[in-house]
Amino acid sequence: MNIMKRITQIAIIVAIIFAATSSTQAQVRFGIKGGITLNQLKWDREIVNKENRAGFTAGLMMEIGLPVVGLGIDVSVLYAHRQDDMYLEGTNQEIIKLKRDYLDIPLNVKYKIQIPVLSKIISPFVTTGPDFALMLSDTEKVDLKTRKWNTSWNVGIGAELFRKIQIHANYGIGLTKAFKYIGKDVDSEPIQGKDKLWTITAAYMF
Repeated sequence: MNIMKRITQIAIIVAIIFAATSSTQAQVRFGIKGGITLNQLKWDREIVNKENRAGFTAGLMMEIGLPVVGLGIDVSVLYAHRQDDMYLEGTNQEIIKLKRDYLDIPLNVKYKIQIPVLSKIISPFVTTGPDFALMLSDTEKVDLKTRKWNTSWNVGIGAELFRKIQIHANYGIGLTKAFKYIGKDVDSEPIQGKDKLWTITAAYMF
């Protein structure tokens, strides 16, 4: 699927969200977000990750509170930097260091748990939804092919403090193959890998 087609799909989804909320008493808030990522690639065979590597993410977010109490939509546009170390099991091949930069667009349904009296101080929430990542740049490796679009599914928990600060821990499960290894050590089919990603962020809402 080409890039323009995927961008068009995301734009349609965002347009539908706005159309669905424009005729309601939805509350829209904007914020800035930043945090760290911890990534581990899950390969389908033979390749072993040396260790999890930390990266970072930063950007803007929009929260749409729907008329249903506690229910909302959380959309972010983020720059995300991911790092990985890997090597081929059973060989003396040197460790390959992978660095990737993405335009990351998570689109989550958010449910805030309303606690009487305490809701002005703290409101726990849970989130889930798809994540669309467009690669901006990556480490060039002859034997390693990267996918320009990477899609995952997010599940997360967090809390809003004083109705201004949101702390969020999120786990992303890769739905599409992020990498394809086609090195000379591979006998037949390419070895493919998916992202498994933890993200911890803090956001300030205006």
